[in-house]
Amino acid sequence: MRNSLSGPRLSRLLCGSAIGLALTVGAAPALAAGAADAAAASSGADAAGPKIDQENPDYGRQVSELVVIGEGSNGGQATAPAKSSLQATEPQTIIDRKAIDQFIPTTADYTQILNLAPSMSGTSFNGPGLGEAKTVLRGFKDGEYNITYDGIPWGDANGPTHHSTSFFPSSTIGAVVVDRGPGNAGQMGVANFGGSVNLFSPEVSHDMGGSQLVTYGSWNTAMAVTKLNTGDIDKLNGAHFLFNFQELQTDGYLSHNDAKGYNQLVRGVIPLPENWTLTVLATWNQTRIHTNDNAGATLTQVALFGKNFALDTNPADPTYYGYNFVTKHTWFNYAKLNGDITPKTHVDNTAYSYYYKNDTESSVDPTLSPTDIANKTGLATTLVPGGKAVANGDIPGYTKLNVYKIYGDILHLDQELPWGVTLKAGVWLETADTGPRARYDYDATLSFNKSPRVVDYRQKVLPGVPQYLEYLQNSGWHQYEPFLDVEWKVNDKLTLTPGIKYISEDIHVDADVNQKSRQPFHGSHTFTQTLYFFTANYKIQDNWSAYAQYATGFLLPDISVTQVASPNLSDLNPQKSTNYQLGTVYHGGRVTIDADVYYIDFKNKLQTVTVTDPVLGLETVNFNLGGAVYKGVEGVVTYQATDRIFVFANGSLNSAKAQGGNTTIDGVPVVITGGKQISGAPESTAAIGAYYQDEHWIASISDKYTGESWGAEGEPAAYKIPGYHSTDLTLVYRFDRYRIEGAIYNLFDSQKVTSIKPGKTVPYDQYYFQPERNYQVSLKVNF
Repeated sequence: MRNSLSGPRLSRLLCGSAIGLALTVGAAPALAAGAADAAAASSGADAAGPKIDQENPDYGRQVSELVVIGEGSNGGQATAPAKSSLQATEPQTIIDRKAIDQFIPTTADYTQILNLAPSMSGTSFNGPGLGEAKTVLRGFKDGEYNITYDGIPWGDANGPTHHSTSFFPSSTIGAVVVDRGPGNAGQMGVANFGGSVNLFSPEVSHDMGGSQLVTYGSWNTAMAVTKLNTGDIDKLNGAHFLFNFQELQTDGYLSHNDAKGYNQLVRGVIPLPENWTLTVLATWNQTRIHTNDNAGATLTQVALFGKNFALDTNPADPTYYGYNFVTKHTWFNYAKLNGDITPKTHVDNTAYSYYYKNDTESSVDPTLSPTDIANKTGLATTLVPGGKAVANGDIPGYTKLNVYKIYGDILHLDQELPWGVTLKAGVWLETADTGPRARYDYDATLSFNKSPRVVDYRQKVLPGVPQYLEYLQNSGWHQYEPFLDVEWKVNDKLTLTPGIKYISEDIHVDADVNQKSRQPFHGSHTFTQTLYFFTANYKIQDNWSAYAQYATGFLLPDISVTQVASPNLSDLNPQKSTNYQLGTVYHGGRVTIDADVYYIDFKNKLQTVTVTDPVLGLETVNFNLGGAVYKGVEGVVTYQATDRIFVFANGSLNSAKAQGGNTTIDGVPVVITGGKQISGAPESTAAIGAYYQDEHWIASISDKYTGESWGAEGEPAAYKIPGYHSTDLTLVYRFDRYRIEGAIYNLFDSQKVTSIKPGKTVPYDQYYFQPERNYQVSLKVNF
């Protein structure tokens, strides 16, 4: 049965009960270099006390320092939900905590926050923050751009993708900076050619206080966030700490996708002698949700059960909720030491670690009907390569385990020299240890609520390999990246910054039964690359600047390239990009504008082809061929209509066209067709809205449009996805120590298709839709 929120469990949640704080020894980030200089000085108070500043209430990390306001500017720039800095050297969007509080659901994760920026798109199919979601940046998919937290790149160890609900819910985010470009040499991450999404933790207040937030909304969603600031502790030389506890439960928009999540965070700032500071952070997160590992409804399922169909209560179906659930446990820690060795020499060193564990139980394919299972339709070719299905019409299932730990250190050293020159050098070191990663097949029908599982001998027969074992693998990497930026302030108006970075990453796999191939593989390979950067910022006026950027980007192959019968690692190269961008930022008295154009040439795209090996039979081969050209125009404008009313808009035109090519792999001709929009890449985005604020009331309305895209490569008509809108309305009333908020999301109840995943044949294609109109109400009390 579905978990419901009622009685004592709901009362405990709404009282903000906090489970024990998990502190793990670990380490911390230097701020992503693209935003580091501006954000490192951020010191706005996450204060919550008996006296509330109605113009600047408890908004977490204040990033006004990121926005260099020109002379004559006023509240228009500060109120804009998406803004840019006059010191920008590439297209940039800054989203502060005030914008997050006003425009984003309290239950959201970072993917909903990113939708405030131009060229960003994505939808949470189970509701805001209530299930995994992915975002697209200029057509670059998740895993093709970096995401950092306080300057630390994070992501999966088997590829630089991200799990949106696994580490950082919105209450742990004080601000977001989206850098739509590779940044400079000091920008960390293994996927910089798409850009960087930089998340920042909440600031720690110098004043004692706190707040309690409770939220209730659609689909029986309830959340509580408790925030406590110690203020400066005199006996610890003014050290101050923030404690943040979040608990959430929901039935979810998708059928039987109930979920719960817990997050605890502590962040401390500890002053040391001689102008040195130690900053520590530890966060612990656990989530559990009923969902299939390959979730998505076919059009037949949608016609029968509705657009929100995911799981059901019938044990004869692979979509039975009892067969499908995912539990994840993560932690993320850092310790950052920074200070001045001399008045002109600054050091910033961050040691960090993070951990991820995924326990999944799932039926193999949620698109199969009971008739498919009984007839074993598609099982031999799709679910069991060369093997047999479960006997007697039982549901095939599996358990999956993925565990990794990542350790690293980031050193930044800034040295001021004469003639306006500053050397910004450093090195990034990181080690990943993944294992075990394993998948075991079992009979879900006979194994429900039983232990041990009834194994299912479903895989292809291979000598020495248990037929129920799909893979059992350990893997990891060792990497180092030394870098140097030379910032030259030529005069009061012009700043030039060339840079260089060398990358060396050794990936290794130790598997008796490797994923996909089910062959043993014990090997490693080192990929190297040198990257070059050059940026310029010119101050046209005190409130108007222009910038230009040339940069090279890269994306290294991940361990998937080893998951073939005969890995050809020495034949593969990193995927590369060359970026050219021009832009301008203007902060006027009532209007703020930033706009840019970009052109990105992406080469060495990793492709796969299936060939016939005389010994192994059908075999997958990896190779580099083709790429894409990304080009477009982006803009953001905010206008202060009156002292209380602001209007804003942003938009983008985004072309992401594949580049063609042809080659021959083991006698098999391969032709890549070019000139078509890459699948999943919207051709445009747009947002428009208005904002009203007085002493007590705040009201806002905003609409996000995601343009036309395709669900498969080559722009096939059957997979064309029309553009869609989502409109949100929020009303806030503030008095004394209280903030009451009501919001309606997807106001006009648009439930259009947002993405399509092609299946083995058209009837098994999986469709994903916008969640229905939904609401949230919240009460926040500061103390």
